[in-house]
Amino acid sequence: MASLSIPGRAQDETTVSSSSDKSTNISIHSSNGVQRWKTSTGVTNFNVEIRGKIEVTDDDKDIKSLSDNGYLEITKTVFGSKRAIVVESLGGGKIKKEYYEGRNKMDWEPNGKTWLGEILPELVRTTTLGAEGRLNRFYNQGGSAAAVAEITRLESDYVKAHYAKLLLEKNIPPSEMSNVVTKIASAISSDYYLSTVLQNNINKMMATPESADAFFKGTQKINSDYYKSVVLKEALKKVSASPAQIKVVLQSAAEIKSDYYLSVVLTTLLEEDGVKEESLNEVVLVSKNIPSDYYRTQVLTKALNKPGISKTMLKSTVNALADVGSDYYKTSVFNTMATRNNMDPEVQAQVVSLVGSSVESDYYASGTLKNILEHQKFSDESFKQLITVAGHLGSANYASEVLRTAARKDLSRAQLIDILNASGNIDSDHYLTEVLISLSEQVKNSDSTVKDAYRAAAKKIDSETYYGRVMKAID
Repeated sequence: MASLSIPGRAQDETTVSSSSDKSTNISIHSSNGVQRWKTSTGVTNFNVEIRGKIEVTDDDKDIKSLSDNGYLEITKTVFGSKRAIVVESLGGGKIKKEYYEGRNKMDWEPNGKTWLGEILPELVRTTTLGAEGRLNRFYNQGGSAAAVAEITRLESDYVKAHYAKLLLEKNIPPSEMSNVVTKIASAISSDYYLSTVLQNNINKMMATPESADAFFKGTQKINSDYYKSVVLKEALKKVSASPAQIKVVLQSAAEIKSDYYLSVVLTTLLEEDGVKEESLNEVVLVSKNIPSDYYRTQVLTKALNKPGISKTMLKSTVNALADVGSDYYKTSVFNTMATRNNMDPEVQAQVVSLVGSSVESDYYASGTLKNILEHQKFSDESFKQLITVAGHLGSANYASEVLRTAARKDLSRAQLIDILNASGNIDSDHYLTEVLISLSEQVKNSDSTVKDAYRAAAKKIDSETYYGRVMKAID
């Protein structure tokens, strides 16, 4: 008998596999309470039709009972030779069993009973025939351990998932749930069926920390980006994961190749209220697996909007932005950092360095530099680095905007000199004049060294009119 492997849908679908070097066509059809299994190798045809609830004997070799109006027909044809068994309910718990060879009805005993005893043990493990009674038998004999042991012996993911569903309807002791989840996840290889079992039983499977751990580890068995992301997303919405569990979630998510589905899992995780700082940093690290500038920066921005952002996470965020190619997306995250987070001098230096080395657009670079100036506190060293980067922007207009933004701050002597030195790189008389005049009041009240730096910068102005205005401003 060819093994029945049930397809992913319950409506007239056929899959093709290889069995003993022969093509095997397998299908299942369910309609109006009747299920039909068909398998064909070209030499052998095996068909099963079931209506109603069937219970088999404890040795799986005979039909024990059949619900009223129930019906079972099994036919097998080999090289044109056909055998069949028909079992019908007569009502009131009585059943009729018939055996046919070709068109001839034969005595049930011994040949009919013997043949049923030969084929039924494999049939109950390759279809859902008698599944509820069999699951109850194993559960009553040995609890959940015996039930999952039988699930691992079943031959079809469809059937395994059906048995798993029946088992999870039981009142399984919480102490046993971790083992149940682990064994089910290991037994079912189909992404569709495993994800269906996990998704439909999230609350029950994650009732204890141990079973929740097993659940998240079970998602690592799912290869499909779509199914894995759906399960993780639903689980994270329903259950608050611990830092240790989040680590497992991220290990599972890191295997997702799709930019979109990985970002869905990470953003869903970030929507939790109680995500700890260590978990936030791990999310940022995993985001580097997202090649898409858009999806990666969506995750990073959402992470930066969480409370309690640490220096470690900010540094990880900058590292995650290093290979983002889009100036727009990269600087949008920098702008979020500048306006929402406290960046110490080390992080400021890291950001400014990356802006100077990797942001090609003067417009976006200047916007970020201005945001940092407006919202962060500086050491003299980090201030000098930012001003130096601003002074080397190719656009005189955007360079002057950054320097004039800096000029609005209450500047130290060293900071004034830094701006004046950087302004010398502006090759436009107009924009250089604007920068110097914006500094003139503070220069006027400073010492001779600062004034000398001001005059040195002014000498780079070719226009006598602009030069005169600049010098008059400090008289």
